[in-house]
Amino acid sequence: MVFFHLTFIGVSREFQKFHASTSKVLTTPKNEVTMEESASVDHVLNSEGFKREGCDYKYNGLSLSSVISDIETPSYIYLLDILTRKIKELRDFSETIEASGTDIFYSVKANPASQILTTIMESGLNIEVSSMGELDHALKTGFKPDRIILLGPGKEEDLIRRASEIHIRGIIAESFRELELIRKYYDGNMVVLVRLNMEDGTSKALESMSGSESKFGIDVKNLEAIVQSSRFVPEGKFGFQYYLGSQVLDYKESLRLHEKMLQYMQKFRERVDYIDLGGGFGVPMTERDSKFDFERFSSGLNRILRDNGLVGKKIWFESGRFLVADCGVFVTRIIDIKTAGNGGTMLTTDGGMNNFFRIAFLGADHPIRVICSDTSFTLKTATICGPLCTPIDCFGKNIPIPDCVREGDTVLIFKAGAYGLSMSPVLFLLQKVPGEYAVKNNTLSGSYHPPISAEAVLSFIYARSGS
Repeated sequence: MVFFHLTFIGVSREFQKFHASTSKVLTTPKNEVTMEESASVDHVLNSEGFKREGCDYKYNGLSLSSVISDIETPSYIYLLDILTRKIKELRDFSETIEASGTDIFYSVKANPASQILTTIMESGLNIEVSSMGELDHALKTGFKPDRIILLGPGKEEDLIRRASEIHIRGIIAESFRELELIRKYYDGNMVVLVRLNMEDGTSKALESMSGSESKFGIDVKNLEAIVQSSRFVPEGKFGFQYYLGSQVLDYKESLRLHEKMLQYMQKFRERVDYIDLGGGFGVPMTERDSKFDFERFSSGLNRILRDNGLVGKKIWFESGRFLVADCGVFVTRIIDIKTAGNGGTMLTTDGGMNNFFRIAFLGADHPIRVICSDTSFTLKTATICGPLCTPIDCFGKNIPIPDCVREGDTVLIFKAGAYGLSMSPVLFLLQKVPGEYAVKNNTLSGSYHPPISAEAVLSFIYARSGS
């Protein structure tokens, strides 16, 4: 099943800045790249189990070029063995927390691909949804309602009513309006948490989810009123949730903010049964990034829980990017090679930001590699862009590529498993919607779909609308 967005995401300040910087994507070219420089860029890939052999990359002995030869482009490949490893890593961490029980909920928004959700479900992890569509998809995949929680701002009444009718595990209220709607349809069994927001956000997150201008949750200044408005929730079913930011790599910064939030809850610790600490655990994207230190974070978090009398509560974690980013590779083929006016090499690929918008939207650093058939080569640099009629359709500049590169060779963008296809405006220019392929135990799984024409998508939309 293909998931797509039909409209562009609103332009943010960050996007405007990136647009300005990428409207002139060509700088004076760097004609040669040393093997040492290329090895430095490979450092992050090596740490995740990818090994370069000549112009190819292997994972657990599986040649990516052999997988690519069997698929159409542009497409995403999901290496499910990596996902399984990340699930174990997060679960091992959660078991070190001093709680009466911990649960992990996968954020569907990060990647709703059926292959991903099935792996999550079979692992025993739970799931977090934020819309009627995500709820329906989770149920269709096979998740039982008691493994699903619902969160997100602006929930419509129909969604809250349905969640209550099917008896999902829990629901997170983001406003007093939502609390009243939950009370209206409350089944007496759902866990009800209220999302808290504090003025102090973090500058060390890719996207801050808290702060005085945040649209999320209810300000912590209203804690007394929140507790009063939640009296309909029976003992043993109430708690708080907060989410400080995404892509956080600094465990000390994370602990600083957790300490502030948990101190607010201390006064109401007798009322609190559940605490959802969110997630935001970061994924190293470049050799400059360090891995999130779960061991030290666990030690610090347990101390904070003890200091605030919150040991023994039921603790929930949410995670999207941390679980799925590393397992995804975006694959696109080179359709044109030319020399730019400044002498630099320009590669144009069959996939662009309409397939992988996150790179253009946030200017995110993703490891990018080119696979060619030659085994002997030297390196040079190139700008790699998609086929769209906009200057911001650029995957990167000064990217190391083999000097033997030809039309038809393949570009790999790693760490593409999160916020890839699900975040992309796939109908822009009516190019192909990317395919999705899963690799399990070093073989392509039977559950996949090749690229789909935009005309097929439009025909489906207009057939449904009667146009």
